[in-house]
Amino acid sequence: MRILKTLMITFILMIILIFLGAFFLSKPTISAESGVLMDADTGEIIFEKKGDVPSSPASMSKIMSEYIVLEKIHNGSISWNDVIVINDRTVDSNGVKINVNIGDRLTVRDLFSAMVIASANNAAVALAEYISGSEENFTELMNKKAREMGLSDKTYFVNATGLPNSQLANKESQMTAIDVAKLSYQLINDFPEVLETTRLDQYEMDYAGVILYNTNAMLFDPKLNFDGIDGLKTGFTDLAGYCFAGTAKQGEKRLISVVMGAEEEEQRFVETRKLLSYGFDRSYFNFEYIINKFLK
Repeated sequence: MRILKTLMITFILMIILIFLGAFFLSKPTISAESGVLMDADTGEIIFEKKGDVPSSPASMSKIMSEYIVLEKIHNGSISWNDVIVINDRTVDSNGVKINVNIGDRLTVRDLFSAMVIASANNAAVALAEYISGSEENFTELMNKKAREMGLSDKTYFVNATGLPNSQLANKESQMTAIDVAKLSYQLINDFPEVLETTRLDQYEMDYAGVILYNTNAMLFDPKLNFDGIDGLKTGFTDLAGYCFAGTAKQGEKRLISVVMGAEEEEQRFVETRKLLSYGFDRSYFNFEYIINKFLK
């Protein structure tokens, strides 16, 4: 009887330890090609899965476009109220875009908001041409800035949008998840006002009263929402899969997450929740950990 009682107590203690391990110690299992979690204050990498493996970032590459626009605003090269005239190249941009016509006049503020919130490719092209004279020249600036920031040689850009470049045999930009996190870190710390735009679930443009809707479903979808989420950038191409660079702040702590190559649209946000939950309180509950402990 005493032996049976001892075995039962031992078994209960093992169960408790396994659950504590699952709750407090185990790292999240990310269903995506790569992922990274970074402390946005120190730049420390808290978690990574294939963080140094390059792949297509899709529209997450617009984070660099955002950085350059804000840098030009701060140094006085351009202003928010500058007016950009839409041309044929802008109108003919592929993928997601705002509905504009040749000759339409939009402010830098409206185009920046369209690029950040709605991921509008024609807005990114218009801003690139305004700043550098051509998208090709702007892309050179993006790559130069990547080197200045210390991003790895695995990261390079082929255009301002993240779309396949038809002039380069549909080649796409390449970034590692760690480099996406580092770029996001630079953006948030150098220009924290960007979060005033990225946190908006919608925005009304001065141009024709057009309403932009944010591609970041974590801001408004109750199933996907996360406390403190206020950015940052989604991405998708057939090659890249579904991607998301996220950021959230709870108390005085801010985190940056990166998910690349998820198979489904919502999955990128589900994996982001896992990363952020783990980073804020180290209490991500890993059911796979439990199953493996019992069945393997």
